[in-house]
Amino acid sequence: MTFLMLILVLGLRRMDTGWPHWLTDRQRHQVWLQRLASRFGNGGLLWLLAIAVPAVALTLLEGVLQGFWGQWLWLLVGGGVLIWLLGAHSEFREVDELLVRGRMDDMDGFAALAEDEFGVGGDPLEPAVQQALAEKILTREQHVFVVIFWLVLAGLPAAFVVSLNHAWSRRSEPANPGWSVVLDQWLSWPAQRLLIFSMAVVGDFAAVLDCMRGHWMTLQGAEKHAFMAAGQAMDLPDQEAGTPFSRLIAPLESLQGLLLRCMAVWLIMAALWVMLS
Repeated sequence: MTFLMLILVLGLRRMDTGWPHWLTDRQRHQVWLQRLASRFGNGGLLWLLAIAVPAVALTLLEGVLQGFWGQWLWLLVGGGVLIWLLGAHSEFREVDELLVRGRMDDMDGFAALAEDEFGVGGDPLEPAVQQALAEKILTREQHVFVVIFWLVLAGLPAAFVVSLNHAWSRRSEPANPGWSVVLDQWLSWPAQRLLIFSMAVVGDFAAVLDCMRGHWMTLQGAEKHAFMAAGQAMDLPDQEAGTPFSRLIAPLESLQGLLLRCMAVWLIMAALWVMLS
């Protein structure tokens, strides 16, 4: 049922439809934490009430909802929670919209969408803007892979803890404990390393392994390592043809294709894991 929930949510996120604000707001997790913080403060109690307690409740609910109809009810409830964790708008679809505007040489539309959806402003013809946009895309999609990893490995409660602790670790409150940042790094590390290995499998295997030599076991800077590996794994097209703008967005197209191939590999492995477990 977990794999069916994952496929259902990934499919729904690709739909361009009118989702409620609480599913599309990129600050929805921060709003949830802030709402509880106004009552219980920003200490460890907030972490327990906002993250640990809901995760335990999801575990108990999954245990209670057994049988044919119970499992279908869990699919609906769990699917709603998962789509709240990941957000109703797919990062892959947002990048597709960027690329469509790029292929049409719509620089104004490209720049507006990049700023609205990814928070990257500036002249889209500037290589620095393209670099910042690629890093932002990879960071967001990397988080989706992390949530999928824990969902398949340990279920929805684990995915809830990973996703909400990730939001918690990025809060700016002085009371925010450093242990949540370290916990986020440790929870993200195995999925990030598996993503890099899948980049090697679907891309340039030797080049990725070579650039990651000495970095596999490093905890700090894991997101930078993923971007470094993606640069080696991407199959960049011929840069001579096309307009200057289309040549600049070619790396984004290659990055999108790489991540889609990685997602296909992950879904195949997730299906095998579910079948064998």
